[in-house]
Formats: sequence, C-alpha cells, structure tokens
Amino acid sequence: MVRPSIEALRTEIRRADAAYRAGTPLISDEQFDELVAQLRAAAPYAPELAYPGGGTALLSLDNCSMAEWYHSISLVPAVVVQPKIDGIAIAIRYTAGLITDAWTRSGKCILPLVKEVGAIPNVINEGGTIEIHGELFGTDPGRSQTDAAQAARTNTRQRKPTADDTRKERKLDFYAYRLHNATGTESQSLERISRLGIKVVDSLLCTKPVEVASLHSKWLDAQLFTHWPTDGIVVKVHDHKLQQQLGSNTVAPRWALALKR
Repeated sequence: MVRPSIEALRTEIRRADAAYRAGTPLISDEQFDELVAQLRAAAPYAPELAYPGGGTALLSLDNCSMAEWYHSISLVPAVVVQPKIDGIAIAIRYTAGLITDAWTRSGKCILPLVKEVGAIPNVINEGGTIEIHGELFGTDPGRSQTDAAQAARTNTRQRKPTADDTRKERKLDFYAYRLHNATGTESQSLERISRLGIKVVDSLLCTKPVEVASLHSKWLDAQLFTHWPTDGIVVKVHDHKLQQQLGSNTVAPRWALALKR
C-alpha cells in the first residue's frame, strides 16, 4: 500500500476542511479523522494539526522589494541583517535542559536525526522550555550551495539515521537564527542562544534603509556572509515587542523580509 506524502495529506486535509466549513463536505468525518491520524503520525507539528504539544509552525519569508516592506510596516525601525542560509529550517525544543522535540517546516518530526548532529547539543544549561529555530545544511567539501541545501533535505527524509552516517557521511551543520517567544531584541536573544553552546548566525544592526541596501549589494558581490551557503539575506525588525505588534499572516511574518538576487 502506497502511503500519501506529508504534503499530499496536508493538502487533502485543508481541502476537506474548507469544503466542510462551506457546507459541502467531500468526505465523511471518519475519513477526515483517518487523514488527520496519518498526518499526525508522519508530521506531528504540521500546521494543520494546530501545533500539538505547543510546537510552532516555521513560517516562510516574504521577498517583496525593500521599499514595499518598509512602507507596509509604516515606520523605519532598527533592523538586523542576517544570512539566509540555503538549507532547511528546523525548530528544536529543550525541556528542563534536555532536547525533547525537533521538526521541519512541514511539521515532520526529525528528533532522531537532530540528536545525532554534532553542532546541536542534546543537553543545555537552561531550565524550563526553550524553542530555538535555525538552519540545517550540509557541509561536505566541494559541495555547491544547492548541494548543501539538498544534503540537509535528503537527511531529514531518512527514518533511522545513525551517528556514523550523520557525522562521517552527512556532515550536517546547524546555526540558530531565532529564539521563539523571546523578549528584548534579536541581538539579546542570539546572545542567549550562543551562551547555551549553540552557534548563531551573524547579525548586523542597521538604522536606515540605505544601510540595508548597502549590505545587500555586498552580498550580491560575494563580500558578505561568505562562511555559509546562502541564497539571500534576511532583514528583521530588531525589537521583539514591535515584532509582536506587527504579527504575521498565514504564510510569513510581517516583521521580516528576504532579499535575494
């Protein structure tokens, strides 16, 4: 029996749910529950499951023009510019200092793989619950940026990774770029993550749009963020309180922007 993919399950659940809400159901309640059960087994943090266990969805980034973005937020706040690493976005949760969950943007649990990545500690000196978002990517010598991203995507599809596979063949690396539900500023949250022994991306503070444009030009000329396989830069509002005020749509946060080629 061929099982549907995670994306197929997510699509079918959204379609069935929309039809049900419109008063024109496509399938029975039992069939819908079966789809949900299959998705929960394959991707326990899928957005369609309302993030069971408190897991959050990893949103994408808008890639409109910088002028449009600044206009959309109706102000010119301090922002930070970070590398847009070309890998896969993942979220990691620690509870009472122990790594307990890890998932991809699609919601698939990849905890067994993440526990074998040397750059991600299994134990940190932090109580309570902390959720860290970052990028997983391949680092094999000679790989192109596209290969580096593909290496990470391939490894997340492996069901039972071994330590030997991960450390010797896969050569995965991880850099954090966000602390979920943080207060203060982006710089402060990255400093907190770094103190836990987790590598963080570079973060350059800008107070004027022209400064962001200059950094983007440097990236285009291969003079910025050359230590990572990147496909752009990320611009984020620096202050977390303002981020919360701006909020997000169903796809992307309004307080962040991706600038590519």
